[in-house]
Amino acid sequence: ECNDRSNPVGVLLLPEDFNLIPLQVEDYIGGLCDLTGEIGRYAVKKGTLRDAETVRFCLETDMSIIYALESLSRLPGGNIGKKMEPLRRSIEKLEKMLYELSLVKATGRNVVSEANDGDPGKE
Repeated sequence: ECNDRSNPVGVLLLPEDFNLIPLQVEDYIGGLCDLTGEIGRYAVKKGTLRDAETVRFCLETDMSIIYALESLSRLPGGNIGKKMEPLRRSIEKLEKMLYELSLVKATGRNVVSEANDGDPGKE
């Protein structure tokens, strides 16, 4: 669970976790929004390897962030509002990628792996 500090997997650091660095709420939330772009790039890399489980985890992470932001009564100032639409598009792209991966799996297409250097003729 995300609030379980004894298990660091899946835990987002809270602003008070940055006690050595002065951090404004706007900077923290802006950083979370920027993180979702990196998550999307990572998901694409894993999607090309047909790693649907990791893509799903990336989607769930992005969705957790957007749900948390949407649950705020108001977003702080700055560019946070401008960062919400790219986050929504990122979620849509990951959903589409998972759908496409499920089609690839359902049709039984060969998976390109590092073992065969991307040559579909090799098994």
